[in-house]
Amino acid sequence: MVDTHLSRNQNERAQKIILQAMSRARTTLADARRAIDDLRKNEVELDLESTVRAEAERFTTATGIPCELNLEIVSRIPEPIAYHVLKIVSEGLTNIARHAHAKNVSLQLEANNGSLEIVIEDDGSGFDVHQQNKSGHYGLIGMRERARLAGGTLDVVSQPGQGTTLKLRLPL
Repeated sequence: MVDTHLSRNQNERAQKIILQAMSRARTTLADARRAIDDLRKNEVELDLESTVRAEAERFTTATGIPCELNLEIVSRIPEPIAYHVLKIVSEGLTNIARHAHAKNVSLQLEANNGSLEIVIEDDGSGFDVHQQNKSGHYGLIGMRERARLAGGTLDVVSQPGQGTTLKLRLPL
């Protein structure tokens, strides 16, 4: 595209495309570095409530989108489960920031009686859930895989123009 615009002396349009590509490359690099850092972290005691709160604050600070929290944790969350939950919450919020065009987000986490349920909802643009299985869309696939590895399920409810709801259910 850049080459085509340059050959037509549309330098300004070519420059915009290059700037977009550079921005996307920076974001991808930052995501890759964060993923590598996460792999290198030592397993330490993970306070899920505090960590989810911090993740939501980072999301709101970065996007300006308010994230209403309702966290009710009355059971101890095993470390491996907490780690998967944190990664799913992080990816869910990242997807909202990148794709949803949302104005509001709510995140509910309830842990008691041997189970954990997390619901992340946005009022964004939504999407056709059945069209997200094509190549290149790994966020939802990764979240579902994490849920499966933790012994649970992740349901995605969305329609174009109607926002999205992620429901994660895990046994403790």
